[in-house]
Amino acid sequence: MAFMCKKCKKAFRKDMSTYEESDEYCPHCDNHYVLEAKTPQAVVGVEGDDARVDNRMLKDDRVQQIHTRSIFAEEDLSDRLDWS
Repeated sequence: MAFMCKKCKKAFRKDMSTYEESDEYCPHCDNHYVLEAKTPQAVVGVEGDDARVDNRMLKDDRVQQIHTRSIFAEEDLSDRLDWS
């Protein structure tokens, strides 16, 4: 197979039938070009329409969010409930 090093920008060939651990390095600059594989982790997400078309589901941190009051908030609890 033909490879190209991202560090020194030189092309080289490797024989994949006799590939060894020492072949994971560029022969010109000794840059380690083989990346370790990562196992993907399962995540739970919200499915919706295409965000490029309708982006109402995405939260924009640059826009100040409207804070709604609730009777369940801790700071509002003392003045709304009478404990006597």
